[in-house]
Amino acid sequence: MKNRDRKELNKAKHRPCIRCGIDGETRASHYNGFRSYAYGKGRGIKGSDVVTAEFCHRCDDTFSESNYHKWEGGSKNIERSEEFLHWVIMTNIRRAGND
Repeated sequence: MKNRDRKELNKAKHRPCIRCGIDGETRASHYNGFRSYAYGKGRGIKGSDVVTAEFCHRCDDTFSESNYHKWEGGSKNIERSEEFLHWVIMTNIRRAGND
């Protein structure tokens, strides 16, 4: 599996945010939750492009930086990680339908 696919990543710019639906500022956000190392992440290396969610800036910040009050503390990080994976899967379902 190829790790970098710029063509696919750039398609995110033309789609609405998978989570909130806002249009015009979407980017492919690499998953960085508990399972990220299983998907190719390493020290200073992003995981596979297959494991990205098409988020707007606000949603990207929510998941990538954990800037959301409901995810403060211990087991809440698991919730953030699992929800991020949900949006990754939803993004891949959308991508499969657009090919």
